[in-house]
Amino acid sequence: MRSVEKFYLLLHPRPAYIIGSGRWGERVNFMAASWVTPVAEEPPLVGVAVDVESYTHELISAYGEFTVNVLPLDRVEDIYYAGSRSGREADKAGALGAVRGEAVGAPVVRGAIGVLECRVAGSYEAEDVTFFVGRVLAARADEELFDERRGWRLGKVDLPLHNWGRGFYGVGRFVLAGSRGRRGGGPGRV
Repeated sequence: MRSVEKFYLLLHPRPAYIIGSGRWGERVNFMAASWVTPVAEEPPLVGVAVDVESYTHELISAYGEFTVNVLPLDRVEDIYYAGSRSGREADKAGALGAVRGEAVGAPVVRGAIGVLECRVAGSYEAEDVTFFVGRVLAARADEELFDERRGWRLGKVDLPLHNWGRGFYGVGRFVLAGSRGRRGGGPGRV
C-alpha cells in the first residue's frame, strides 16, 4: 500500500444530501454534503460537517436548525448545483425549490424523497469545519421508496454517491452478506 494524503477519499463514495439552513421568511440556503452520519438512536441524533467559511455555517450558527434532504440520483444536477456555488451569491433555495420545514424553520427541498428536520444539540469545531450534531425532530420518507424495516427500496430508486468533485455513482447492486458462503479464505473476501 502507499501513503494517501487525501485520507477522506478512502471513505468515499458517500451518499450525497442537501442540507437546508436558515429560517423560512428570513434567510434560507441549501448546500450539498456527503459528510453526514447518524450519531445516535436515543436520542435520535445526526451529524454534518460544514465548512466554517460557508453561508450554511453562518445560518446554522445563527438559527440552530437544519434539514437533511435525500434526493434521487436523477436530481444529481441539483446536488452539484447546490455544492458548487455560494448561497451568498446565488438563490439556491429558489433554484431547487423550497418549502418550510414542518418541525423547524429551516427549508426543505421541494420534491425530496426523504427529510430529517434537526435542531442543533452540540458541535465540534475543527480548523476548517464544524461538525454540527442535530437532534432529529421529524423524519419523513416517500412511502413508495422507503421501507421502515429495510430502508430505501433501491430497486425503485437510485441514490447518489459522491466520489469527488463532479463525480457521482449510483448505488449499484445489492448483495446480502452470508447468503453465498465465504470464498477466498480471508475475512471480508467474497
